Amino acid sequence: MDQYDVLVIGGGNAALCAALEARRHVSRVLMLESAPEHMRGGNTRHTRNIRCAHPAADGFFSGEYSDQEFLDDLVGVTGGPANLQLAMFEIRESRHIPQWMTDNGVSWQQPLAGTLHLGRTNRWFLGGGKALLNTYYRTARRMGIDIRYNASVHDLLFDDGGFKALLEVVSYPG
Repeated sequence: MDQYDVLVIGGGNAALCAALEARRHVSRVLMLESAPEHMRGGNTRHTRNIRCAHPAADGFFSGEYSDQEFLDDLVGVTGGPANLQLAMFEIRESRHIPQWMTDNGVSWQQPLAGTLHLGRTNRWFLGGGKALLNTYYRTARRMGIDIRYNASVHDLLFDDGGFKALLEVVSYPG
């Protein structure tokens, strides 16, 4: 029976980021993706950019996007965060996302003209969502993360509030 330090269920952007970061702290990481390899990544395949706070224009942002403006935009879209302190923490930490992504192999492109002025608030990764996924999966393989496709988790064992075992994984033919 294989033993892992961390189990990540999913194969999209959040799962990949969790697996990559977990591998920096533990030896054995298993990631289970329900899709076949050619369809991996869920909705991440359809994305193209990120939004994060930043202090000034650079080669990929056309101007500053302050923490306060980011919060104002968040409130305008959602009506307000349920937890203001957590929202502010996330906004502050968003400044580190482009470098983390770069460190994990992501390449960037300059915003195209006519992108509804999103060049100041959003940063585009080169090649869109499929390229982002392929980059992260290459990094995961290079780091020794075990990835299984067509895997559906049916039962987990918890004891004393902690995860103990993955009891059943059903793998479907690819």
